[in-house]
Amino acid sequence: MNKPVNRLGRGLSALIPPARQPGSTADAPAASGDPTSGLVESADRAPSRATPLDHAPAPAHGQVVLVPLDRISPNPLQPRTTFNDDSLRELADSIRTNGVLQPILVRRTSGNTYELVAGERRWRAAQLAGLEAIPAIEREINTRQAFELALVENLQREDLGALERAAAYQHYLDTFGGTTEDLAARLGESRANIANYLRLLKLQPELCFMLGRGELSMGQARALAGVADSERQLALAKLTASRNLSVRQVEALVRRAESVPTADPSADRAAAAAGEQRHLDELARAFSKALGTRVRIRRGRSKNSGTILIPYATIEEFDRIAQQVGAKTFLE
Repeated sequence: MNKPVNRLGRGLSALIPPARQPGSTADAPAASGDPTSGLVESADRAPSRATPLDHAPAPAHGQVVLVPLDRISPNPLQPRTTFNDDSLRELADSIRTNGVLQPILVRRTSGNTYELVAGERRWRAAQLAGLEAIPAIEREINTRQAFELALVENLQREDLGALERAAAYQHYLDTFGGTTEDLAARLGESRANIANYLRLLKLQPELCFMLGRGELSMGQARALAGVADSERQLALAKLTASRNLSVRQVEALVRRAESVPTADPSADRAAAAAGEQRHLDELARAFSKALGTRVRIRRGRSKNSGTILIPYATIEEFDRIAQQVGAKTFLE
């Protein structure tokens, strides 16, 4: 049996193999442990090999070139929705001192405009540092590969928020189809790990805020996602946060809570309808006693509507009922 390819462990080069240059030593595996090893030149060589884009012929596949920052647009499939300002400022300070040590990865959109594939933090920090251009490598990459590369880079370089990661997985499945097993195989992750993140999407908004603020851990939130009733889920989340329960304690709490049946909404509606009908029956008996005949009250189809039925057997009885309610009849 063939062993599954661990794409995430091997980095971005597992998703898109490095371009081979005739007679180049780049064919040998890179020794760097960086997520983009094999895709780009080594960090210490990148700046010296970069060529200004405006003064160079069409770059060879895999060559490092200097691309003006204003020609690069962010990746619309970027899984990360928030970037830490302090972290970006620190990276910008480093870039001012040492330059961009590793090229970003881009794909051409049209003419001389590009879309980021990997390296958005470096691209943002380079703008903060006041650079006009940034070392980049262009690759012919389709949308699916661009999404996968953005996912892998974020998972390896700097942890994504749990909800960002869950949303990225779900967006990938919605966009490209397939199963969690397919996605796990392409990213080199376990199916169970991806499934655990996808469970977070079952959390109600307040729990998502608690997770984002750090009041709940990923493990605690994952356990709480198994609670079907939204009110019970929120109550258990507040209890978990206030008592700082361990994941195992939360799991045990959820099992106990789910063993207690919640109120059936349909049963509640039926009970309310029965109570209303009892009240109408009491009113009908009161009308019957006052008028000396059996009165029936029926509920209508719309809310607060209905019919009062006052039967009579003879003209004389009709006349009597009319007189009791103060109405004149045609016999008078």
